[in-house]
Amino acid sequence: MLHYSVLAYPGNWDRFLSRLRYVVVDECHEYRGIFGTNVAYLFRRLRALGRRSGSAPTFAATSATVRDPAGHLGRLTGLPFTEVGPERDGSRQGGRKVWMACPKDDHPYDAGRKLTLALADAGLSVLTFCLSRTAVERMVAKSKDKGEPAFVRVYRAGLRADEREEIERGLRDRNVRAVFSTSALELGIDIGAIDAVVCVGLPHTMMSLWQRAGRAGRAGKDGAVVLIPGETPIDAYYAEHPAALFGRGHEPLVLNLDNPRVLHLHYACAVKEVGGDEAKLDIGTLGPELTHIKAERDAGRLDIEELYIDDPHRRVRVRGAGDEAYALLCDGEEIGEIDPSHLLREAPRNGIYLHGGVAYRVKDVARSSREVRLNRERSRNTTTSAVQTSIKARRLPVRSQHGRVLVARAVLEVNEYLVGVTEKNPAGAVVQTWTKIGGMPNCRLPTEGTVLRLDPGLWEEAVTRLGDRPARAALDAVARLFGSLFPTVTGPCDASDYSAAADCPRGGPPAVYLFDRVHYGVGLAAGAFDRMADLVARSAELVRECGCDTDDGCFRCVRNPHAEVPASKQATRTLLGLIAAELAAPGVITGAEDDPAPVPASARPCPGCATPTAADDRFCRNCGTKLEATP
Repeated sequence: MLHYSVLAYPGNWDRFLSRLRYVVVDECHEYRGIFGTNVAYLFRRLRALGRRSGSAPTFAATSATVRDPAGHLGRLTGLPFTEVGPERDGSRQGGRKVWMACPKDDHPYDAGRKLTLALADAGLSVLTFCLSRTAVERMVAKSKDKGEPAFVRVYRAGLRADEREEIERGLRDRNVRAVFSTSALELGIDIGAIDAVVCVGLPHTMMSLWQRAGRAGRAGKDGAVVLIPGETPIDAYYAEHPAALFGRGHEPLVLNLDNPRVLHLHYACAVKEVGGDEAKLDIGTLGPELTHIKAERDAGRLDIEELYIDDPHRRVRVRGAGDEAYALLCDGEEIGEIDPSHLLREAPRNGIYLHGGVAYRVKDVARSSREVRLNRERSRNTTTSAVQTSIKARRLPVRSQHGRVLVARAVLEVNEYLVGVTEKNPAGAVVQTWTKIGGMPNCRLPTEGTVLRLDPGLWEEAVTRLGDRPARAALDAVARLFGSLFPTVTGPCDASDYSAAADCPRGGPPAVYLFDRVHYGVGLAAGAFDRMADLVARSAELVRECGCDTDDGCFRCVRNPHAEVPASKQATRTLLGLIAAELAAPGVITGAEDDPAPVPASARPCPGCATPTAADDRFCRNCGTKLEATP
């Protein structure tokens, strides 16, 4: 509302802006990462327009879980803040009891579903959090398959506003007693008093853990919180070390105010808001980053496509920095939307997409109109996407050579592409596989992170000891361990903000990458550069101490449900041991490597759909139009 309506049409809101006295920012810890970065420039633009209209509003913010509130809000708004601490908290809080429940016979999802329904049947209101949209949909779908009661609902991003409001109202009047939710219900939405919270899969941040736990025991009532560890390495670690989980502090909140795509688009919006005259910009309020953009423009050194589009506000995705979302259509009616980063895994062509526990078959993905066309599907089957990742290191600004292992901060280009879709029945048997999936857009992500690269001699030693395919499977297992255990060595962080992948190209050095899942990065995965030895040691410890009794391991250690070749626990331990031995040597730190230049923030627009394309693209990743070679 603020971005698309108030700031985009300031002339319509001049009376409002001239009388603006207060801006209240509730749940201010949510404004982090790329979302927080966009909102930071939104607030600066709001302040600049307020000054033009004669107002200087006071900002007030609230949070129960934020670390360094004054510092974070200063970065978020560009203003100094005074902290009101917990000693003046007057809210009514009941007691909470927390259980760590590790089911031995059931899958964590089955255990969480059964517990949720048992508590709801006993008359309690229950909120069950899962770590992914796919998980909550499948749990609700399974409940409906078993004929379980209608008071069970799903709540997640991508639902229509009226669907969300209906569920919130049902929780308040207790017509809805059990809700399976993603993090969407962590925020301060008024849903009344919840008796019990169940977390299937441990929250990846302490903010999330306490936001979820805080849903129980409000208004002076006691509440129950049940944590059910998932089948991942990080959950296995904290199930065995609960004191380490509860001993963690709240994580620092990251903003990347230098993100080039965000900067350019918000500068274009700010220019549009002053009638297109850059000389009228309130640079003092907009901040030093946008001041630098103006200086580059004045010097004639910045001539990019974003600064010449007619409606820059429509190009800003406030919750992201990539391409705009796809609409989900069934019989011409929009039932929701899906982000491009989730499209390959959740709604590929021929795939089964779950929405509110109802199954739909993906009939087509129209890239030019950004639509996913669905048909209702009377099936209990599920589909899984096989997505492969290729990574190119554009630059290594800082490197540390430890014997035959290189650790570096990296500017990366990550490209995810669909290679197949597999459909299975409820018994797990494969019904059909699609390998011809032409036309699905790749997910391209220019970002930053940390790379661990093995020299050819070390890799040859690993292959000699383990064999080629086992060594490659072990490298993939190392990447999965790094990706899962990363928060245990660098501090808690949201798992959706980063990822990990291994790459072992023929003729090239094998490597493991940790990278931010945000366009141009937010400086998160780069934190592994100084903690790589600890990450390797923590990974080796988990594999060594995992209680599974076979060499192919379990999902809590080295088994990966999406791997083509199963990894071996012994081979993974051997590879980790080789890497650890090299990292024990003191590192020789050097500066920028003469790698290819980073991917530009923007290049030429596609002649077919005007989507920005990189200089080395041959086809538009949005509509498929063939591009002329760059001179």
